[in-house]
Amino acid sequence: MNPIPARAVFCLLLVCVMISAVCAGSIGVRDPLKLSDDQTLRAIYYFPHWWDPWKTDDAAVTADLQKMKEAGFNTLCLDHEVSQAVDREWYWLDREYKLAGQEKMCILPWLQLQAVDRIGLMKFSHLQLKQAVNQDKQPEEDCIVYRDGEFRRALAHYIAVYLDRYANDPALLRIKDKGKLRPVVGLMVETGWRSPDGLPLSFDEETNAYFRRWMRASHHDLNQLNSKWGTNYKSFDEIDPCDKSIFNYSFEDKYNMPAAVREHVRFRARLINDALKDVAKQVRKRHKDVLFVAEVAYPFSVDHPDANVYRWNSANEYKAVESADIIFIRTVGLTSSGAVAKEQELMTLGGKRLVLAYRFFGDSTPQRAVAFALDCASSANGLAYYNWNETADASSAIYDKPDRQALAKLLGDTYDMLCDADKRRLPWAAMPAPESTVSPTENAPAEVAPAPVATPQPPAESSPAATPLPPVEAVPPVQ
Repeated sequence: MNPIPARAVFCLLLVCVMISAVCAGSIGVRDPLKLSDDQTLRAIYYFPHWWDPWKTDDAAVTADLQKMKEAGFNTLCLDHEVSQAVDREWYWLDREYKLAGQEKMCILPWLQLQAVDRIGLMKFSHLQLKQAVNQDKQPEEDCIVYRDGEFRRALAHYIAVYLDRYANDPALLRIKDKGKLRPVVGLMVETGWRSPDGLPLSFDEETNAYFRRWMRASHHDLNQLNSKWGTNYKSFDEIDPCDKSIFNYSFEDKYNMPAAVREHVRFRARLINDALKDVAKQVRKRHKDVLFVAEVAYPFSVDHPDANVYRWNSANEYKAVESADIIFIRTVGLTSSGAVAKEQELMTLGGKRLVLAYRFFGDSTPQRAVAFALDCASSANGLAYYNWNETADASSAIYDKPDRQALAKLLGDTYDMLCDADKRRLPWAAMPAPESTVSPTENAPAEVAPAPVATPQPPAESSPAATPLPPVEAVPPVQ
């Protein structure tokens, strides 16, 4: 008989201690989101049509789905933005619903990637959308303006048509909510307002004029604003967010950004939220029971250099996603202490459901997986992993790493045990723990900053032509 590795023994003991603490009430566990079959939500980000072999080989996708199921995942987070739908008349999206359905997995679709896809939305809706402008007063061709009513109408139209098509598909994610089974879609992934180069938006004159009015209403007294900002304005009309000497988004000390930048970021975040709230309201005229997810690439208050850059340039603040029903947050480690924990507590007190997406790097261990499970169970309502197969940034991808797949299974199984009172009564000595082959150090490497955002472009056509379907523009915009 092979001896049990010391690390596995330690991991089992750690789980037993945690379970005992939960049962004794010394550790609180939040109510988990439940699927139609009472599974807890265990999601994973997946990219089935971006790169080979997945984009050309259904068998490769099916093999992956089976591996993800074996690791305990039941929900796929997929890019289903409008640019994906208009390519080959829904081919890629229909394919993913078919394959996910065959494996009895759910799909959480991301229907808008922050401020991009202006061109795709115009093609789909036949509406003319305003262009965002960067701080150098140059237009960003494929980026939208959140105050633009036509953008809101176009996005609401796409989401409503998407739901018309897939709302009755058994693969669309549904969760139990107050006695009802409700469909769930991702209103926005990487919620924010930045250019493909990662720089802040938008500085178009209409938005700038609205910011001046917002400042006048917020401060009333110009002297108060001048004192706070260190400026010498004679009139609110002199405020120009394109003035980099005052609105210095490149300021090196990201922990102490200029007061003018801080107020501008709060303003931008509120405009994002206003737009998302309006879009959700329009969609619910046709699909009243749908729940909306907003996703962010970092916790809002995390003390991390890459997260700080992302916060300012994307306007990554809670105000930007305040109207969402469920908030997905990609983590950079444990979240159940410090400012991030307080922030999450306030969000849940406000009625938000949280899903935390974790990552494993090359030096992750079973102990870290168990710690993540406790972190999630005590802080959030659902568990996710980022990601299965992103090749643009493969640092946390696990499709070809069986040891990290085992860690992901341990993470999910431990989370389920913590959330399920019946499972907490099982004989824990029988619980398997993976024998990791990686380094035992617990410190994950510095987080990789999100890649510059570009419009999601579908892959080059490489599969047999799909059966012709009605044009994507066939349904009129939501009224």
